[in-house]
Amino acid sequence: MAGGEGGKGDGGREDLCTDDALGRLGFRQPREGYRFSIDSVLLAGFAPEVKGRVADLGAGCGVLAVLLHARGLPGPFVCVEIDPLAARCSQHNLARAGAPGETLCQDLAADHPALSKGSFSLAVSNPPFTKAGHGRVSPRPARARARQELALEAETLWQRAAGLLEKGGSLALCWPPARLVEALSGLDAAGLRPKRLRLVHGREGKPARLALIQAVRQGRHQLSVEPPLMVYDRGQAYSAEVRTLYDSLR
Repeated sequence: MAGGEGGKGDGGREDLCTDDALGRLGFRQPREGYRFSIDSVLLAGFAPEVKGRVADLGAGCGVLAVLLHARGLPGPFVCVEIDPLAARCSQHNLARAGAPGETLCQDLAADHPALSKGSFSLAVSNPPFTKAGHGRVSPRPARARARQELALEAETLWQRAAGLLEKGGSLALCWPPARLVEALSGLDAAGLRPKRLRLVHGREGKPARLALIQAVRQGRHQLSVEPPLMVYDRGQAYSAEVRTLYDSLR
């Protein structure tokens, strides 16, 4: 990812944002708080293809919606982001990419006409990985919210996604492997049946660093555990699968 100069206009003040490139795609994102990483690329490649509405829950700068649009999903996309600066960046990025949809600056639990029950085919999320009260909390509020469940708790995410999705609709998300049991049980309790699980490892022989999960609203109790995904081959070279994901963005 190549860093650039901060942008003005709808995406926020120049000193608060950066303009960054991911292949042919451009993104404006806050200097502080959530900044997208390879996790977003992996999740966008893992999510199922759908023809209906897509919700990005805790969207940050809207990177997942833009990546899914670039992959060919038609949308429309509804991004929900509580941080005002990140939400402005998300709306800027959707418009820049030509992705149909809108960004809502609000708490995920709040109601909105665009978040009608059972109206989405897919929800995606790369939520905070650390439970509130655990680990060091950043003194910078935006960064703290991006890393810890201060504004988006796991149970709220499960329940909100279950309410937004149509029957047979999917939630695709990133999740820390250390909390995998919590996610699988919580999703199932919310009526989202875990369908696919793929663990991401930095290198062969190393512990998993990320879990990619797809759960289906009112689906069957049948979980497919897919082959592990290796990020790197030797040295700092990406694996063939990861290179393919990035090459598709050129």
